[in-house]
Amino acid sequence: MKYSNILVATIIFTTIGTFSNLSSESRLQGNVSYLLQKLFPPKETLQFIYNDFDNHNQLLNIPNPYTITKISKSFRGISPSYNTYIIFTTNEASFNTTLMKVQDTPLWDRSNTPRGKFIVITSKHIDTNYLTDTFYKYDIINFSLIRKIQNTTPHFVKDYIADFNRLENTYELCYTSKPKMKEQEIKMIIPNPVNISTTQLIELKALYILALENLNMIGNLFKMKASYLFTDDIKTLLYNNSNDIYIYLSMTRPEKLFSDYDVSNYFYRDFMIWAVPLPDKMSTFKTIATTLDVKVWLVIIILLMVKSILWWLFSKLFKTEMQFFDLLTYILTSLLVTLGGSYNSLPNLRSLKVLLLFYLAYSMQISTIFQGKLYSGLKNPKMEHGITNMKELADSPLPMIGSVQTKNTLTEHSSNNPIFSKVLKKLIVRRPLDLTTSLKNIARFRNCSTILGKAALLYVFPKFKPMVNLIEHDTGSLELEVSFAVRKGHHLLTVLNKYCRRLYEGGIYKKLFSDATALYGNDEIQDEGEASAFGMYDLHELFILWAMGMLLAAVIFVLELYFRYSPKPKTT
Repeated sequence: MKYSNILVATIIFTTIGTFSNLSSESRLQGNVSYLLQKLFPPKETLQFIYNDFDNHNQLLNIPNPYTITKISKSFRGISPSYNTYIIFTTNEASFNTTLMKVQDTPLWDRSNTPRGKFIVITSKHIDTNYLTDTFYKYDIINFSLIRKIQNTTPHFVKDYIADFNRLENTYELCYTSKPKMKEQEIKMIIPNPVNISTTQLIELKALYILALENLNMIGNLFKMKASYLFTDDIKTLLYNNSNDIYIYLSMTRPEKLFSDYDVSNYFYRDFMIWAVPLPDKMSTFKTIATTLDVKVWLVIIILLMVKSILWWLFSKLFKTEMQFFDLLTYILTSLLVTLGGSYNSLPNLRSLKVLLLFYLAYSMQISTIFQGKLYSGLKNPKMEHGITNMKELADSPLPMIGSVQTKNTLTEHSSNNPIFSKVLKKLIVRRPLDLTTSLKNIARFRNCSTILGKAALLYVFPKFKPMVNLIEHDTGSLELEVSFAVRKGHHLLTVLNKYCRRLYEGGIYKKLFSDATALYGNDEIQDEGEASAFGMYDLHELFILWAMGMLLAAVIFVLELYFRYSPKPKTT
């Protein structure tokens, strides 16, 4: 974790450095063109805004691409937004009026308030405290003030010369905002009512701690600490303009979230999968039946019947084997030979001897192959088909457990799909979703299925991975998309966006998540260590087969009694 903190700190300093870099040229003097060239690189596009200030002659020599907008005129269409806004104004009243009019124009996007650098150019005095309070009211903290130098009445010849030299240097950069935030604490609103320090939901605990630790790292640079809370009235807290920054930790990114708040880049992203029980081992009776292919069984049965019929016909024709008085005896004897049983007499006819000799060789080979495959199948039994896709899961009687976000996402994106409409009908919603209990039920009792993140299974529940089957394809538009949401226009969004993007691009979040879950990744089903024994589950097919044999024997016995003791018609 030590090295991860160093890497994250490097990212934070890089992010904050680009976000809150102080100008080292706070008293730079010159004309407007000269000052702007010192403040911005040549390729940055500038957006000039004015209401009652028409002197723009000094802008003609600026190498930057720029646009000039007079906000008192009507706008046609949607104007592009830029990262740098330069407001020409006269005094405090004019500045306030201009800024209010800017909010009513397409330049001020309601869904994403401009958070770039603001430059105020004024010809008269504007109090810096008033400027700071006004910008902070609109969540803008990166701004500068350029003011025109007021010439005094000269008394000597040298003053006239000095004033003449200042004609081309009439403005100065007199103020640049400092990188500070007015809030005192960062408060993270979590989506589930849990106590992070005591909860047994280790997957939520790991994720919430990870988010809280990263917010603490960001807050330390602004001398703020981070804490967490839960509330159902998220919007009221985020827009209450208190002395704290409220951030909502969202697990999904629905459209309503973007319409109500400003949403950061992904802090953590995971693909959602369904965990289902492992398929049952193939039963003993089914193992015997599937040891040989169906076609092989048919050939064996046909050869058995052909051999029995030939034997019976030859014996009956020559009357040499009177002990085989019916076809059933021949069939049972042939079956005994096929199964490898002993036979203590030989037929008298050479043809029957040849037939029996070849059939014995054939039976020995079949028996050897069958026994070898059967032993292998009983020692390492095959698995049943199991559940391998969403259609089979939706059609199965297995309950499906998910979260509120799962239901909302499926309802929004996949409710018209015939497969996911079945999923919605049988979905059991849990808030919060207890993955530990669900995975134990899947692994031990095989009585449910649950949705979870693939990385969460690998990092938080590694011992459960070989105990469950995973459905990873065509699971619907389901992803765990963890993001931070702040009130619209809040300046912290710039920091969060750059910070989250650097984490995602560098892959450091994987290391952080692994470290955060290291203490919780050893959960597994404890083995009771009891001696295993054959039970009814292993032998019930054999009991069924025995019962079928007894029933068949009883039917044959009744038929024999009927034919033996039934009155026979008298012959005359």
